[in-house]
Amino acid sequence: MRKFRILLIILISCILTTSCWSRREIENLGFVMGIGISKTDKGLYTVVAQVANPKAIHADIPTQRDVYTMMEAEGLTVFDALRNLSLIAARRLYLAHIQSILIDESIAREGIGEIVGFLVQDMELRLSSQVFITRNNPKDTLDSPNILGQIPATVLELAAKNYGAHSKISVSDLRRTVESVNNPVMNYTTALVEKIPAPTNYEQSRLKLTQMAVFDHDQLKGYLTYEEGQGFNLITNKFKNGLIVFECNQTGDKITIEILESKTKITPKYENQTVVFDIELKVKGNVAERITQMNQIHELDIESAQKQLDQILKDKLKQSITAAQKKYKIDYFNLSKDFSKKYPHDFKALKSEWNDAFASADINIKAESTIIHSALNINRGRI
Repeated sequence: MRKFRILLIILISCILTTSCWSRREIENLGFVMGIGISKTDKGLYTVVAQVANPKAIHADIPTQRDVYTMMEAEGLTVFDALRNLSLIAARRLYLAHIQSILIDESIAREGIGEIVGFLVQDMELRLSSQVFITRNNPKDTLDSPNILGQIPATVLELAAKNYGAHSKISVSDLRRTVESVNNPVMNYTTALVEKIPAPTNYEQSRLKLTQMAVFDHDQLKGYLTYEEGQGFNLITNKFKNGLIVFECNQTGDKITIEILESKTKITPKYENQTVVFDIELKVKGNVAERITQMNQIHELDIESAQKQLDQILKDKLKQSITAAQKKYKIDYFNLSKDFSKKYPHDFKALKSEWNDAFASADINIKAESTIIHSALNINRGRI
């Protein structure tokens, strides 16, 4: 009988305690796909939200501009500006589906620590949201209808995730942004997005990831070119299926190598109070394209092409490292992680001045390539 009573109490408790206490009716929500954060001349924060229009998205022939709505509000803080959006929006703004976060360049130069701290405190926001820097007004950047008829925030997210096709830039999500900002010796990188004007009156402006933004901790310091960006991705093992294009020294052929595998080994050393890094890069690729400068068919010298590719890769790494050591004097490769693992006690002494130690470090580079496929060797791609 006692067991029966206990069971009955448990069953009744289950019935009484089951409810959707935090439920939100979908028709009462406004799904925010992207946000932009900037400041006014008076120091007020401006938050612009790109809200999806489900009816237009699922229409048979959606109007490009109608698939989203732009909303803008100001406030003393980012949170205040977000709440002030509710004065405009007819629905409660739901942030869990944000795909892209745009931060104005002027704020990035001041420091993004406080903004990132707030974004993480909002439990709705996903850490997979992509973070971008913009020189344009965030509202103008997000309000860019495209020929695909997609929401611009979605277009940016797709561009960020498809970086491996070129490996010229690298975009950080909110998770990596938080890790970098909260680590005093970890420096941050992400991509700069710019609105490219339409070339003709019959075309539309487009969003383009033009450069890599580099930070000293949480403050924007400058940008890397595509060449330096490829070097960065090679060193940090983020290089996916990018292309290396060069002109053959012997024949003048233009050769495109598609990188299939890329692995960089970093070996730190501490010799005579000097920081040393040995960087060894190994890549595998195939000849994806060859444009010959001769009318006659000729065979490609694979061994010669590999040697030339080795030098090109080495030069790319040197170019990127020189920019880090001489131009910015910032370890945005975060080689400090490798050094601290091997020399924890020495790193503790260098920690507060690590960027200076990195800038004066001796960095040795070795690059070795293997061309494993040469379908375009003789027939130049003809079937």
